[in-house]
Parts: sequence; C-alpha cells; structure tokens
Amino acid sequence: MVLFLLDLLINTPMRVETGFGSSCWISLVMIASKSSASDVFHEFDRYSGENDAPTYKFTPKFLKSVKNNPLSGICFLAWVEILTSRWRQIDYHTYWPRLVVISLLSVFNSLLGFIEYLLYESSIRKATPHPRPVFILGHPRTGTTLLHSLVAMDEDQFDVCTTFCAGFPSCFLWFERIGKVLFQGVLDDTRPMDNVVLDFDLPQEDELATNVLTAGTSPYMPLFFMSQETDFRPYYAFDDNATGDEALPEAQMPKARKRWVESFYYLCQKLTLRSIKRHGEKRRLLLKSPVHTARIPLLLRIFPNAQFIYIHRNPYEVFRSAAHMADTTYWYTYCNTPRDDQILEFILRQYEILWDRYEDGKQILLQSENNDTKQEKRLVEVSYSALSRRPVETVSDIYNQLGWEMSGRMEDRLSEIVEKEVMNYKRNSHMDIDSAMKSTIGKRWARSFDELGYKK
Repeated sequence: MVLFLLDLLINTPMRVETGFGSSCWISLVMIASKSSASDVFHEFDRYSGENDAPTYKFTPKFLKSVKNNPLSGICFLAWVEILTSRWRQIDYHTYWPRLVVISLLSVFNSLLGFIEYLLYESSIRKATPHPRPVFILGHPRTGTTLLHSLVAMDEDQFDVCTTFCAGFPSCFLWFERIGKVLFQGVLDDTRPMDNVVLDFDLPQEDELATNVLTAGTSPYMPLFFMSQETDFRPYYAFDDNATGDEALPEAQMPKARKRWVESFYYLCQKLTLRSIKRHGEKRRLLLKSPVHTARIPLLLRIFPNAQFIYIHRNPYEVFRSAAHMADTTYWYTYCNTPRDDQILEFILRQYEILWDRYEDGKQILLQSENNDTKQEKRLVEVSYSALSRRPVETVSDIYNQLGWEMSGRMEDRLSEIVEKEVMNYKRNSHMDIDSAMKSTIGKRWARSFDELGYKK
C-alpha cells in the first residue's frame, strides 16, 4: 500500500506551458552485473528456408542473465502494468531470474524517485527547456552514436541525456554523484554489439528513459516482447491518420501519444534543470534516439524551432550490423523467446517505417526552410562514410550549414578525440549477405537506395 501511494503521488499528471502537460512514471534503468565485453561478441549463422525464403538463424543465449536490461529501472506500478497486460506472453520458466530481479528493483526505483519528487518536483515543473533543441536522426546502426558523441563535445552550446540520466531518469538530479560511484562496476567497458566505449557520462538515447517512464509506450518494447513486435509499431509516429500496422483502434492513439509526450517533455525539463545546476544556465539539448526519425511532425509540435541532423549508411551495411546487434544484445532483455523470422521482420519493417516517416517529415522541414525569411537551415543530411573517414570536416560542415559557431575549445577537443580514438576505432566484421536476403533488402528498402544514391 505504501508503494502504491508513493507511485500514485509521483505519477500525478502536471500541466506545462506547451499545452501537452507533463507526467512522470518515476523509473531507474540499472544494469545488474558486469561481464567481459568479449563474452558478447557472437556472430549469427545464416541459412535459407523453404523455397529459398531469406531468413537468418539467431542463436539463443544469456537466457538466465539479469544484466544489461533497461527494464531493470522501471517503477513498481509501471512494472505491474506491463505484467498485468502481458502476463500471458511471458515465458516464466525460462526468464524467471530477470523477472524477479526487475520486480525487486522496481521497489527500490520507486523509493529513489520519491526522494527526488520531494527535493525537486517544484523546480522541475518550472523548468522550461531551450526552445531550439537538436535531434540526431537515423536508422539504428547508421552512426548516430558516433555523430552524437562528436557534437556533444561542444559543452559550451549543448547538454545531453547521458548514460546515467537515461539509466536513472527518476533520480539523477540528486543521485547522480552517488550513483556513479556506487554503480561504477556495473557497466561493461564496451557495448555488447560493438566496440563503442560505455561510460556513465557519455551521451545516451533518451528513448531508453521514456520507454520506462511510460510503462512501455514505445517502439523499444520489442526488445522485451519481440514475439509481439507488431503491437508496438503505432508508437513510432503516434499518428492519428496511420493505417495498417501503424494504426491503433479509435481513441487509443491520442491517449498513447499524450502519455509519451508528457513523459518525454518531463524528461527534457529534468535535463534542463540539470543543465542549470551544472552551468548556471540552460543549454540547448542535443538528443539522439533512432526512433525519433519517425516523429519529426510530433517533435515539431513540442519544439517548433528544433533543428535536425540525419545520418545515413549503405542499407546492406545497416542490415548486417542490425542483425549482429539483434544476436549479441537483444537476448539480454527478452521476456519470451522469438522465432528467427520475427526478429528478421522487426529489422526489415523498422527500417521501412523509419524511412517512410522520415521522407514525410523531411518535406515539412524543407517547406519550413523555404518559408523562413531568415533562411535558417532546419535539416542537414550526412553519410556515415563521410563522418567516419573525415570526422572533423564533416562536423565542421554541419556547423556551417546549421549556422552554429564552433569555438576554439570545440575545435581542439574535436581534433584531439578524432586523432586518439575515432580514427583508431576497430569496427566489427559481419558476414556477407546471401543472394536471397540481398534481393529482399533491395526490394523492401528500394526507396532508400534510390534516394540516397546507394547501389543495390
């Protein structure tokens, strides 16, 4: 009863200046244990099924693992909501360890969140984010993390959602200094799917926080319920006019959208307050989550003056890297075991949704640029190839196109980090795509090949 009252109090909706409101499902994303990064670098095997239907074989692993699970930070009531709505879909026999750990942590999360509510709720509600945030867009595995990390070095202009903030969205305002010491051993040195360094202070995807703040009203939920992946497709764009697999029954979409917007804006308010506490003033938020690629119209409703950077990569390389990530990372988080074809379809369909939605959103931004008397650039597109080969020049070009001033400090930091780390970064090697799979990718992702100038 005490936990119920605590959660009920801290999750009470709040009205804000945007007209959307703001509410928070207080949550905490916490990794339960540490392992060697080498343990998670597994390649996937390929095979062709009946009638040469293209598919991949993904190898089940980490079935009893309780680490590297973003739902470990969910709040008690939000976790109960997921359990009660999807209890028939959970494989309790296989995944009971992570279910138990998440349940126990949800109690701890609620207590930490309540402390932050008492200390900062009034200040959070008064915080108004900078009106011109920057959103980094792109399909997963296109280089969004590299781009995010490079631009985030400009601390004179930007603030980000760090790994700690994404992991502890309920309490980072008061718990960050303590938590980074207390949990300094819970992160692997690198991410499970690649060689990218992990650290609490590095930029992270804000959707990880919003996913748990909304009790799973997010397209990130297939990471836990891949067998029911189609249920979460409407949460990419939250579009009232969506049809097919992106639609929800009448009246459900506005409710889902409101919940996501309120939680997302609340997170932005908390990040803004953190920026004020650190710098004495609020900085522009530099936010990156691949699923934002489908949400340009929605993001413009929240932040009409936002700017966007879109990064793209050869679609074949995107597929290889995405399949590798699915087989090295997703097994840490599942609550039931998906079939190979379900994982494969998630990768293929996600790309289609993000590309189609981006093309629509891009036209809105281009029209806005044409109507702007100040001729302000709203969108810049870059390739992963250019960024990885000429990082300094590519970032400088982004600054020039978007009308930003690069300080001498930023120039020095950018050159130093590129020389020490980026150019020496060892990229993963992935298996070649067989002819059947390559044909499927070429057909289903044809529009992106054509528009971006990649050869099929």
